[in-house]
Amino acid sequence: MDESELLFNLFYFLLCMVIIYPPEEFSRLGFTIEQLFSRLLGEEYQDFVGYHLRRTSLNLFVHSCLPFSYFLIHRLKFSVFATQEPLEESDLDPDFPMPQEAVAFKTLTWKTAQRFSVLAVLAVPALIFNWHQQNWRRHPINKTLSKYANNNNPGNYRTVASDIAIEFRRPEIYKKKLNSISTVIATDNWLIKTTMYNVHFAHQSNTTLSVAKAETYNISQHDQNDTLQMISIVVKPMRQGVSDFHIRINALEFRNLEDRLRRPIAIPSDIQFHRSVIDRFVDVFKTQVALNPMFNSEPITDKCFACMLAEPNIKINKQCVDVNRQGVPLTDEACCSNCYCRPMWCVECLARWFAARQSDVDREVWLEQKCTCPMCRAKFCVLDVSYISAPAAAPAQPDSQGSDSSL
Repeated sequence: MDESELLFNLFYFLLCMVIIYPPEEFSRLGFTIEQLFSRLLGEEYQDFVGYHLRRTSLNLFVHSCLPFSYFLIHRLKFSVFATQEPLEESDLDPDFPMPQEAVAFKTLTWKTAQRFSVLAVLAVPALIFNWHQQNWRRHPINKTLSKYANNNNPGNYRTVASDIAIEFRRPEIYKKKLNSISTVIATDNWLIKTTMYNVHFAHQSNTTLSVAKAETYNISQHDQNDTLQMISIVVKPMRQGVSDFHIRINALEFRNLEDRLRRPIAIPSDIQFHRSVIDRFVDVFKTQVALNPMFNSEPITDKCFACMLAEPNIKINKQCVDVNRQGVPLTDEACCSNCYCRPMWCVECLARWFAARQSDVDREVWLEQKCTCPMCRAKFCVLDVSYISAPAAAPAQPDSQGSDSSL
């Protein structure tokens, strides 16, 4: 294999990857299968099921042509294995004792792969033609919809498809792109997941949902608080013949999806994740407060002024330095001030108060911003928040009278 052939193989492999898994940049430029063949596919908004019938069939056909196109271009360009001259005895590599057998095996493998690529180009159109018969009745999507048809009549899948299309056109649907090849959609009555070659449907009235697992990834090696949580939700339709499917979404999208569903999502007690940006910020806020010095205070018997459940466990006590990142002193308006209020808040309620006073645009720098005390309006930052602890007990004094009596 010479250098030009190696470069061709690498280029074609990358081309196949961007066709099958198009990156966001290609989607913006309109270089995806759905966008290039938009006239053939029609509008998803007008005919949801029909659009995905054509989309999945087109994806399958285009992807099946990729191996055949590779062998065709390779043969026209290189023809490495088209004619192979026998090697002379003097050309044999002493470290490769059976060159003829190796070349024969390589040629056989190459020709077998070529035949399979031709078979795929012939078989896939035949399969799509079979699906298209009787108004796409044999397509896997319509087979799934027929399971939801009333009176167990498979021919009523058109009614189900029409109902889904009507709900999809409503403005209050939830639609989130999970990755480059799949999307989750929640309408009034349906939970739908579109994939590369199929579409999964679940009617919310007879479907159970549960969180299977939560995975946390560190985005930055320098900041342990910069994390990404992904959760996997198992969707189990109770309709006979309909298979289960999984939805893997960002944990911050969980609440948006949950609010759109009519069925609750069961969460096992051993799975913990941040359901919103505020929940994630509360955990980061707690971590930073734990690094601050403790504040000595007498035991508190009251309840948190906000939630009235937990006991107050933090105190706002100025201990930051009034300089910016460059070490330049801050103006009087930007400096933190002392708070003379007694401990009245738990750390979670104060963190939520802090987050509620920040701008949604600057979420990445919330922890660096300032807030005001809920009571006295003294300005503070996260460095000024400390957990409270009981003061150390004074050492016991020896009993002088007891000592004198013993003498």
